Amino acid sequence: MTPKLALRQIHEDIAERYWQDHPIEALMQALSDGTDTIIVSLFQTHFPDPSDVCLYAVGGYGRAELHPGSDIDLLVVVKKPDKHRAAIESFIQNVFDLNVEVGHSVRTPTACRDQAKADLTVATAMLERRLLAGDPTTAAKVDKAMSSKRLWPTEKFFKEKFAEQDQRHKHYDNIDYNLEPNIKTSPGGLRDIQTVQWVCLREFGTHAAKDLVTAGVLTPDEAKWLADGKQFVNWVRFGMHLLAERKEDQLQFALQRELAERHGFVDTKAQRGVERFMHAYYRHILALTEVNDIVRQHFTETVVHRGRNKIEPINDRFSINNGYMQAQHDKVFQQTPKALLELFVIMANRTDINGVRADTIRQVRDSLDLIDDAFRQNEDHTRLFIDLLKAPFTLVSQLTRMRRYGVLGRYIPEFGKIVGQMQHDLFHAYTVDAHTMTVIRNMRRFRYRSAREKYPIAYHCVHHIPKIELLYIAGLYHDIGKGRGGDHSVLGAVDAEIFCQRHGLSDADTELVTWLVKKHLYMSAVSQRQDIYDPDVVYAFASEIKSEMRLDYLYALTVADINATNPNLWNSWRATLLQQLYLETRKVLRRGLESPADKAATIAAYQERAMERMPEGYDLELTQKIWRSLGEDFFLRHTPGQIASITQQISQVPYGETCLYTGNIRAEFAGSGATMIYIFTKDQPHLFANTAVTLSQHAISVVDATINTGPDGMCFDTYTVLNQEGLAFAKDDPLLAKIVDRISKSLQQTDLQATKSSQRIPRKLKELHHPTEVTFSQEDDRVSTLTIIASDRPGLLAHIAQIFVEMDIQIQSAKITTLGERVEDTFIILNQDGTPISEGERSYELTHAIRQRLDRTLTQQI
Repeated sequence: MTPKLALRQIHEDIAERYWQDHPIEALMQALSDGTDTIIVSLFQTHFPDPSDVCLYAVGGYGRAELHPGSDIDLLVVVKKPDKHRAAIESFIQNVFDLNVEVGHSVRTPTACRDQAKADLTVATAMLERRLLAGDPTTAAKVDKAMSSKRLWPTEKFFKEKFAEQDQRHKHYDNIDYNLEPNIKTSPGGLRDIQTVQWVCLREFGTHAAKDLVTAGVLTPDEAKWLADGKQFVNWVRFGMHLLAERKEDQLQFALQRELAERHGFVDTKAQRGVERFMHAYYRHILALTEVNDIVRQHFTETVVHRGRNKIEPINDRFSINNGYMQAQHDKVFQQTPKALLELFVIMANRTDINGVRADTIRQVRDSLDLIDDAFRQNEDHTRLFIDLLKAPFTLVSQLTRMRRYGVLGRYIPEFGKIVGQMQHDLFHAYTVDAHTMTVIRNMRRFRYRSAREKYPIAYHCVHHIPKIELLYIAGLYHDIGKGRGGDHSVLGAVDAEIFCQRHGLSDADTELVTWLVKKHLYMSAVSQRQDIYDPDVVYAFASEIKSEMRLDYLYALTVADINATNPNLWNSWRATLLQQLYLETRKVLRRGLESPADKAATIAAYQERAMERMPEGYDLELTQKIWRSLGEDFFLRHTPGQIASITQQISQVPYGETCLYTGNIRAEFAGSGATMIYIFTKDQPHLFANTAVTLSQHAISVVDATINTGPDGMCFDTYTVLNQEGLAFAKDDPLLAKIVDRISKSLQQTDLQATKSSQRIPRKLKELHHPTEVTFSQEDDRVSTLTIIASDRPGLLAHIAQIFVEMDIQIQSAKITTLGERVEDTFIILNQDGTPISEGERSYELTHAIRQRLDRTLTQQI
């Protein structure tokens, strides 16, 4: 059997054992051992008498932690490389021929030392070298060269490795609960485990868990967390490589579902199997993060601050030792249980404390059983927690520490249930607890001057609400009901009410927090799903809000929540919608709910003001004729100045001919606004379809669209678009000019354009889409209404339009709404002869065709 076939057989045997649930350590060791046998045999073929050559395994291979897709990292150490160049090249080529990824280097013993001294990555790899074959004398020289204590002293090595880790974590915004984690490089992943092992190996010459317990680095419990977490993450990664049939470290949704199903994580009424699988994963990541913190703190105390203790007493319970909180003795928490909260309150009121010493962290964990119902009901304790929420500094850091140490989950048991709770969809980027921490962090950021430009209204709101702690409580509880089944807003409101009553909040404050939790999705839903330019909609919203103070609280919570849900959700259009709803609602509240605006009167007032802005000598009859074709929404969505400007543009061409015009909508604040493409033309076949196809051919986002056909057959279509950065186009943007030119040419065509898009469908959307929902209704004998809820993707609007053309459907009006990863589009439609579509076979054919076409396009390139 050839070496390549032999290695393939080894992989097949081990894969079969993996799916039979053999221990992961044994599988990695078996894969390493089998690979060793083949590699060493190849080496000995080329070096039958290696008098001055030796071969090392380094990296994961050096640790004997091979996964099916792992690189085979090799180091050839040779006294005279030129002498053996041909043999080395031939050997390496033979390894490549095994059809594996190979990393290799060739060095002299002296070069090993010099390159390790110059490059931390090389030094780290050399720490884990494992001799496979070769000359013992040469190997001894390597050992001697690498044993010098001057080669990366422990303190320098420790600082540099954790600086690497900090830089890596910044890439993930320091959030350890990404929904598609990179299990190697994300916070809490394999690289963090290896960082712990590397610093311990450099200091103690070992990273075995039992040896670290003996050395006082870890407790037995911590050593078990490390071992169990490492085992679990390696087990997941091994399966990922098998399923992907290559090296794969991104735990993508498809892999999550496949692993969960194959390993028996079944659905329950409250949770899907994949969510239960990922819940287990995140629990291990949390424990591994804690071990990483403990080891880091241990080395900070014993290596960086060795013999240099600077102690500042705070009270009978705590002192500050070299910038870290330290319990005065080992009975602090047993004697004074409130110290379990006081610890974090002290840190949140000072800026000169970097963290908590390792022994104090352990004392906190060992004292968690003190946090029981009696502890939670104690007025001194509840007062301390409210004091924490009112503290001026580092609130989010302290809540995050409390979450990691287990204090927050014990003090708020309902929060403990959402730790590691994932949401298996494209809308949410993080687990519920990580999302909650990010929401509160956003609320804190709104207070800073740096937020004034990007979030001007949120900045205004948090500086005008009377009690900021009530906003934080609402943030803590807004998603706390998830994972239980039922409406999480209602469940969370019940929990929030109990919390507020336990903490002695007034009835008014309790009612406000409960209302915020219950209604935390309300403002976002109204701004995106309803016509917020309609005075009746705004009045109904204001009637629910009731006061400007509650409006400020809800707006701040809404913006913090959206930005913490998914970084891609917040764009200038969403900012504009919320801004419009906020400002119009504030007007209603200041005017008084007893004086609702009249829609007809509002339109008349806007038209009157617009006429005042028209140029002298304008054609009144033509203006009124144009306005009859624009539809009521136009006057509610635009300022009088914009109405006059657009009317003038349309008036410049003979009535009935096409007018194509672009402009940016009013943007009162930086970061808001969008670009509008206005089309005023005589109705013609395929008008909507050809325009939609043209827009789909460019990398832009159509976030809103309205289509209106006037009584005289003139169409006024408006498309709201954003550029690739989620912003309005600049006036001189060449892409916008190109799009307008192509739309103009498409309007001259009577044939239907082919549907295609230059953009590929995102992988995540293919893996995690929701089936298309189509609802058909006929409210009267004149028109029919079609509502489509579907996963957003490039070219979606063009596909819908094409279906309408194929089935001879006429669009009278449409409302296109993009909500994050999905769209909700409503069409008022007729048959080609102008008659309504009745419910029956034709409506069934239409809805079936839309579902089938849209779901199918997610599995292929549009």
